[in-house]
Amino acid sequence: MVLKTESRMEVLFGLAGALFMAVMLPLTASLTPGYSPLKYTVSTLGLMKAKSLFSIAFVVTGSLLIPFYIYLERELVNINESLRRLATGIAIFSNMCIALVGIIPDETYIAAFVAFHSFVATTSFTGSSFYIVLYSYLMYQVPKSTMYKGPAFKKYLAYYGFFIGIMFIILLIVFKPLIEWILTILILIWIIITATQCISYKFFNLPGLYYKKAQYPEALELFEEAVQILDNLEIKGDPIKKTLKENINFLRSEIEKETKNSDES
Repeated sequence: MVLKTESRMEVLFGLAGALFMAVMLPLTASLTPGYSPLKYTVSTLGLMKAKSLFSIAFVVTGSLLIPFYIYLERELVNINESLRRLATGIAIFSNMCIALVGIIPDETYIAAFVAFHSFVATTSFTGSSFYIVLYSYLMYQVPKSTMYKGPAFKKYLAYYGFFIGIMFIILLIVFKPLIEWILTILILIWIIITATQCISYKFFNLPGLYYKKAQYPEALELFEEAVQILDNLEIKGDPIKKTLKENINFLRSEIEKETKNSDES
């Protein structure tokens, strides 16, 4: 049984990481003589004059975004659990690669560095585009889930995430530096909008609990006892009571499914 944290610090990490990259990348490009996004890829900045700023930007942003996606994983529950876990796993690995993109090249082993950098850079773009599409699908499914109680993400954010997937496919086809820059900007904007919507999300603070499936019967008993206590106090229309009843309905449904599956097997 794990206590659900009410902290929004992870969201601030995500917002700070995206904003930091949004500032540092243009700054690095502007301090690099002769650099043009029409001719050179984003990664080229890591080989030029301002490569230290490039390194700092990617290491800091990649590190800050990991807690943010762990937060999203906790919020996007009761929609599609397997897809949620897959998206989060890809997000964490992709942002580890983003942090590794910031490693400054060693001229002594330049061939090995180029191979390593190509791998983490490709994984960063591929993974980021893929997990954004998956998260966007979960956000698109939010209105269809009666048990979802997380941030009410706007539907346009889901469509925007799907568009990022389309832009990634275009990048694979044409592979132009400008398209890579556009995709990078689109990803940063998606993160900023998502984090902003999480921060502005207003909800009733009920200190809840996350239960494993094996603990559902125990949770059901506890929630039913809590509702009975509120009934004895003749409390009506209380938001805590409403939330408890919703959890009771959900737990009963899940326990019945588990019992049915056990009987069939």
